[in-house]
Amino acid sequence: MLGEIGLIGLGVMGKNIGLNIAEKGTNIKAFNNSSKKLEAVQKEFDGNFSGYTTLEELVENMDRPRNLLLMIPSGEPTSKLINQLSNLLDENDVVIDGGNSFYQESIHHGENLSKKNIKFIGMGVSGGEEGARYGPAIMVGSNNNLDGDLIELLSSISAKAPHDCVGFYEGSGSGHFIKMVHNGIEYAEMQLIAESYHLLKRTGFNNLQIADFFSSLKKINQSSYLIEITSEILRKKDGEYFTVDLIKSLANNKGTGRLTIETSFELGVSAPSIYSAYDARVQSNTDYFWKTSSTSRIQDNKDNLDDSEKLSLQTALAKSLYFGRVASMIQGLTIIERYNEVNKFSFNFEDIFNNWSGGCIIRSEMLDEFIEINNSSDKLLHSSQLHDLLKKNLKNIKEIVSSSILKNISLPVFSTSLSWYLNLSADDNPSNLIQAQRDFFGSHTVQLLNSDEYIHIDWREDE
Repeated sequence: MLGEIGLIGLGVMGKNIGLNIAEKGTNIKAFNNSSKKLEAVQKEFDGNFSGYTTLEELVENMDRPRNLLLMIPSGEPTSKLINQLSNLLDENDVVIDGGNSFYQESIHHGENLSKKNIKFIGMGVSGGEEGARYGPAIMVGSNNNLDGDLIELLSSISAKAPHDCVGFYEGSGSGHFIKMVHNGIEYAEMQLIAESYHLLKRTGFNNLQIADFFSSLKKINQSSYLIEITSEILRKKDGEYFTVDLIKSLANNKGTGRLTIETSFELGVSAPSIYSAYDARVQSNTDYFWKTSSTSRIQDNKDNLDDSEKLSLQTALAKSLYFGRVASMIQGLTIIERYNEVNKFSFNFEDIFNNWSGGCIIRSEMLDEFIEINNSSDKLLHSSQLHDLLKKNLKNIKEIVSSSILKNISLPVFSTSLSWYLNLSADDNPSNLIQAQRDFFGSHTVQLLNSDEYIHIDWREDE
């Protein structure tokens, strides 16, 4: 086991992962420019902690080769710190970025540090503050052969399900790439759950009934960490009011959903469920006139559902929610598969599923089905079994989407997931007309049936 590790970043995630590491017997040597902060944190570490107020002090007091873990905000703060450390560290020292960095930035950091023979690891960490403290999913990316003691430490602090939920991937940006896609899938699942809540709320269910609906998904093996915590959220009260009803209908983001979308565009991969989930957050913060004016609002078309109709709705919604979650997962995995093809990496879906099976935010029973299908097929994303997961729930999501439209209830990710499936599974699509339009106004050429040749057509020659 690694004897010590330098920790930079004592926020919630940094402190909790530090406590996790210290419990495994590894000494924490931490930097913070506030001695008061260091003194306050030290009390939680039961003596397995030393603090330093300058980076120079931290580096000077560490054994070589040094291993430094950065748990600070991504972007400029991380880049600035890595540049500072590059002038202080020696050959074979290791810098581990455990923040939410964009994978292309991690590739850049790896290349720059390698010029000084300093090793770099881009490490995605999922599980929130509780996961960091007691066992997150860890996605490790590096171009270097990692020291056995460091591998042992990272494995020991990861979640267990029952195996170690840590993945080791080739490339300094690959760990953050896998984490980014994980977060994109997370955006979609969160929005699908929120839309389910919204539909039930707008059709007469109270918070406890909705909580019971989400809890019931465990009985049919279609639950997840996000579904479980949603049930808990809906039961929480603040005095006589439910806490969730006291929260503004605004959702922010820290950028990983947007980065997933941008990456999908660059790779030429369709991931509309993730796009719609991100867009829903943007719309929640958009102050259009017709959103705020009472005279322009569309009135609800509410139904008074009897008990049998409520049961029918819940049954269809459960299957539709599963459809949407499967669709979102497929879209995320397609981004990974395409990245593999373009960059000649060797990402393995089985390793990724095992990595995500515990500790992370998207851990779920659905992953077990994906693992089973992956083990029984040559190519997961072209498996008829995977297609069947969608096809058998198609009728239900059609019912949910069509009835919500009639009730003036917006379900963007449900609707987009359905359209995505219908388009991809259809015998044809209207893109032939798009080709013709582009060729008409811009001479962009078209491909005729049974030909790979691109030709231009004189569309006005018969006029």
